Amino acid sequence: MQLPSEIQTTIESFFENVSTTVLRKARESLTSTYKEGGASPFDDEAKRLAYLGARMPATYAAVRKALENVRLTGHLLDLGAGPGTASWAALDLFPDLEKITLIEKNAKAIELGKTLARFHPILKNGNWIQQVLNGPIPNADSAILSYVLNELDSPEKIVENVWNAVNTIVIIEPGTPKAFQLVKKLREQLIQMNAHIIAPCPHALACPNDWCHFSARVERTRLHRLLKEGTLGFEDEKFCYLIASKSPGPSFSNRIIRHPNKQSGFVRLSLCTEEGTLIEKTVSKKDKQFYRQARDSEWGDVLNAKR
Repeated sequence: MQLPSEIQTTIESFFENVSTTVLRKARESLTSTYKEGGASPFDDEAKRLAYLGARMPATYAAVRKALENVRLTGHLLDLGAGPGTASWAALDLFPDLEKITLIEKNAKAIELGKTLARFHPILKNGNWIQQVLNGPIPNADSAILSYVLNELDSPEKIVENVWNAVNTIVIIEPGTPKAFQLVKKLREQLIQMNAHIIAPCPHALACPNDWCHFSARVERTRLHRLLKEGTLGFEDEKFCYLIASKSPGPSFSNRIIRHPNKQSGFVRLSLCTEEGTLIEKTVSKKDKQFYRQARDSEWGDVLNAKR
């Protein structure tokens, strides 16, 4: 998965005559900030560029992967938008979105976002609002909070305010144990507010997992490899997420919560089930229909089949 080519070209133009050593140090600092939870990187020029070169592709991939589990229409809020990364991912999947409102507290991030947005027929007309997330939230059909709640002091209050303004809420955070505990807590809160859990859970019972996370593959550009000092042509961005709605979504039996272990003649699966339990299942060739489904499955997929 890659950023749209028009964004990537613009990003690469920002890196002309910039020291690679400075950018790599900024990228290391930026990575620590995301893992530990910290302030916005956009006030610092080197970190801002490091975000564009290394973090924006990974965030884009994680958001897009999560959004494959929902259908968004109408008016979307991108909250804590940064330069609009989540909006680009949403528009890639849902080009018929009618309106986007982007709320971001940092003026530099908004300036950067507007520069990138000029390439998109919808996003270039997006409504950018500079404010903190504990301010008023406009009514909309859906909202994305991407890699932002882990940085805030009162995420529960913000989620409550957003829930009162939208029909569907999408929360995406780094795939760390700490971030998952926050997502798990917000899941409990939303269930108490009568939310329907759309994904990743096949149930709205108590979460049986201590650490539930998923992965999105990012195809590295030359610039990305340079910043990360990596030799592989890809990296896997780990993330956790939650999608909840005031309207019920399609029901399903299981979610695959680890990489399937595919061997000759059988597949071992780690599943979260609609009964609210975690199970390990081995599927052999004898179960022809289920075996084909299991062989084609990946980490994070829905699995509708007998157990």
